[in-house]
Amino acid sequence: MDGVRSVSWRKAGNLRMDFREMTYITTIAGCGSITAAAKKLYISQPSLSAIVSKVEKEIGAKLFERKTYPLTLTYAGEKYVATARKILSLNDNLRHELMDVTGGEKGMIRLGIPTERAGYMLPRVLKKFREQYPGIEVRLSEAKSDELFGQLQRDEIRFYIIPGRRSELPAGLEAEPIYKEKLILVAGPGAVTAGMLKEGTTDEVRLELLREETFILLKRGHAIRRKTDDVLRRHKLEPARVMELSSCISAVQLADAGLGVTIVPERAVEVLGGAERFCCYRYAEEPDSWDVNVIYKADTYLDRAERCLIDLMKEAFGSS
Repeated sequence: MDGVRSVSWRKAGNLRMDFREMTYITTIAGCGSITAAAKKLYISQPSLSAIVSKVEKEIGAKLFERKTYPLTLTYAGEKYVATARKILSLNDNLRHELMDVTGGEKGMIRLGIPTERAGYMLPRVLKKFREQYPGIEVRLSEAKSDELFGQLQRDEIRFYIIPGRRSELPAGLEAEPIYKEKLILVAGPGAVTAGMLKEGTTDEVRLELLREETFILLKRGHAIRRKTDDVLRRHKLEPARVMELSSCISAVQLADAGLGVTIVPERAVEVLGGAERFCCYRYAEEPDSWDVNVIYKADTYLDRAERCLIDLMKEAFGSS
């Protein structure tokens, strides 16, 4: 390694840590397997095992319990990984600050986002972003919200886009709102009769009257699943039947085909042609909504290119 990546330091006798070794050890801790970490790091499994043994010999303690699967950290390993992640995070912040100082002509943005949200948010902003920062690569990680949180904690991504309430976030994370998004209930033609609507309205369904309908829900780990579970809990409604899948767009299409009802973000309907094509309803007196946020660690330094991408999202969707 060269430049700042070759920096190493010594502490407590022969303890030596460098960025490469710290990256390898923290990746193993995140993957729970040397084999999986080796694939992720594009290094052979024997070479990675040798590096772990070398570090353990230097510090005079085992980092991993080899008899468990997935691998678990020893007490020394927990201390090493916690400190290493802090050092790597500081190094990453420094690198982004220096990018600003030098003009930020080249670099990488590591962004996490759910797959479907990537499909209807990023096309509206990435072209304009690349016009302003042609030398910056945007590397995407598409996953469920729970997985994105884990990736942020392991510093595999710098920030991610997810809907929800800021009050639900763990300490140490910041949520910056991009835009407010409506949530709607979609049903098949004829599934909601006039008698199921709240008196005096044409679009507010009495949710408790859908008890016998199949509820089409996203699998656990998705933000919309947590939201839907909360809505059903507040209405004291336990569906007679549940169908689980991984796509809001598929949920809309199945509901429209008469296979059940679903609660989805309004944009899942927009990408299929708009609310006028489907039987869409409110399930509360006031339209339900949530904030779509960018989430990052509180101590993260967002460089100009990252800030530009976030601002372009606010510009594209903030007036919706």
